[in-house]
Amino acid sequence: MDEFTLEIDEAKFRKTNGLWNELCLNDPWSVGYVSTLIESQAFTTKEKWEDFYYKSGQEREFKIQSLSDLEQRMVNDYSLKRTNLQQIQRLEWPVKNLNFQFGRTKEQLYEKGRILHTHASQRGIDILVEECIECVRFRVICETWNGIIIRERNTIKKLKEIFPALDFIKTNGEFDHKYAVDYELSDKGNILCGIQIKPQTYTFNMPYIVKARNANVHKNRGYFERFQRPVFDVISKSNGEIENMDVIEKIKAENK
Repeated sequence: MDEFTLEIDEAKFRKTNGLWNELCLNDPWSVGYVSTLIESQAFTTKEKWEDFYYKSGQEREFKIQSLSDLEQRMVNDYSLKRTNLQQIQRLEWPVKNLNFQFGRTKEQLYEKGRILHTHASQRGIDILVEECIECVRFRVICETWNGIIIRERNTIKKLKEIFPALDFIKTNGEFDHKYAVDYELSDKGNILCGIQIKPQTYTFNMPYIVKARNANVHKNRGYFERFQRPVFDVISKSNGEIENMDVIEKIKAENK
């Protein structure tokens, strides 16, 4: 399967990483549980995945029409996740699920790009609005495909070669968002550990990456407190080659 390639200057793309997280544009409330959406069907091409995501957004738009005016404003307000969390929590679950379990339209991703551009300009980042729109598309559509369908599945294939007796249980988007766990490893029904599959860039010490790692450490701690099992990071390439081979020994230690 083909990977998506970034269509703008990579340095410009990286400059918006911090803002992308800071503005909560990456939150499931803003873009849906993309890991759940991409696992909902067996997409044979990256184009079919992208088309599905936009059509899912159109379906969401249709369903939103039946909501009250207040509910419509709430599910369409990108800032609510940060500023009015209590209001969101009081919404009925079927209403909240319109944001979590559906994609977004192409036009809505464009709007997120314009929001990103406004704040990037205020920070003195030299980037065009069209480039910010591509930043949003690449993070939501392309990185999800490259990370889950390409790197993640190739990595699981490698791990299964190393641990043929173990079961690899894919978590859903909500569970992943809460605990930062991509898969749970099980031996005859006994959960041994959770794992996160990440690219090498996850080990870099850029401020926004450090912030993301710290957030995931907190989520992993919540997983351990609930299940009494550790979570390990598996750093891998797109072809599934594992770069931190010491993690294999850590997994083996849990299977004694």
